[in-house]
Amino acid sequence: MTTNTVDGVIVLTDEEWDALVQRRLDRLGLTYEELADMARRRDFSSIDALKAWYTIGPVDD
Repeated sequence: MTTNTVDGVIVLTDEEWDALVQRRLDRLGLTYEELADMARRRDFSSIDALKAWYTIGPVDD
């Protein structure tokens, strides 16, 4: 992880972001597809799942 100390901004590589997202999903016991489905239905299994969606959000590949 690279930190821009001038602006106090943390800059992640694509690989670091992907690892962070996967760790969060693993902690929730969900796949990205399951989380995205909850978002589509607006019916999250927990407040942590909702917060994860706000953090991760839709991913365009």
